[in-house]
Amino acid sequence: MSITSVRPVNERIAQVLFDRLHLLVTGIKPATPIREVIRPKRLNDFTPQHLQIVMTTDEVTANDDLSHAGNPPAIAYDMTVNVHCHLLPSELDVTPIDEYINTAAADVAESITDAGIDWFNFGGLAIDAQIDPYERIDAGGGIDGFTLPVQVTYRVSENSHYEVRA
Repeated sequence: MSITSVRPVNERIAQVLFDRLHLLVTGIKPATPIREVIRPKRLNDFTPQHLQIVMTTDEVTANDDLSHAGNPPAIAYDMTVNVHCHLLPSELDVTPIDEYINTAAADVAESITDAGIDWFNFGGLAIDAQIDPYERIDAGGGIDGFTLPVQVTYRVSENSHYEVRA
């Protein structure tokens, strides 16, 4: 079964977010030197490594308060995108892990919001977005890091999740 080139609105939002995060890899932005940004496949196809971002989408829930009538009605959804950043510095590195976490979290948030004053609409695909506080991952000698949840609200037609609605 092949996937068409046309993608649902929530997948297009995820791609915009992925592209913004990828700016940390290209060196276009002077920030934490992220090694790679990946979206995992069904089978875990990557090895966690230092300065790696793994982006996954989580819950998509209906937002009745922001849905509205029409023909067809516009249905609002809230989607959570989790940006996981793995940090595994060398055992000889004297930089505190807290500094790595705080700096990388700030750089990731800045990369997401660097699209300007309307960063939250993801090129007209969403109606709102917010970045929640990051959640630390303390591995006790393993891979440390954080998860930065990004909450995105978007609307689609009741009969088509491919059609953006205002």
